[in-house]
Amino acid sequence: MPLAITKILTINDSGEKFAGKHLKRAIEYIIDSAKTQEQRYVSGINCQPQDAFVQMKSTKQKFGKTDKRQGYHIVISFEETNVDPALAFEIVGKFVREYLGDVYEAVYAVHDNTEHTHGHIIFNSVNYRTGRKYRYEKGDWAKKIQ
Repeated sequence: MPLAITKILTINDSGEKFAGKHLKRAIEYIIDSAKTQEQRYVSGINCQPQDAFVQMKSTKQKFGKTDKRQGYHIVISFEETNVDPALAFEIVGKFVREYLGDVYEAVYAVHDNTEHTHGHIIFNSVNYRTGRKYRYEKGDWAKKIQ
């Protein structure tokens, strides 16, 4: 199994009339055909990648949580230079299913257009079942995610 370095980033409200602008752009960035072999390495859980932003926005509206933190962006970078994109996609998909399970809408993709194959995961800050916001506590990275 290839070694990977992971990091989690927040996607915040853009502070303008269109609160989800940063979330929409992040999704568009990770599913870019030029980076994903024409979207061969793009998938979603609890949403369709092409409609993910609309679905996430709808979840936020349903629970009245359209402001503040919009989502999260996890990057999984593989240390080896020649990691097969299909294997990377399988690993990222397994992580998404195990970590986000049945409660968050997420889009994930693998980019193989750089020296190091790497995966991206964008997920909604709002749990689509309960309406509760995802809470990242200090120490979760080492204990649960990494």
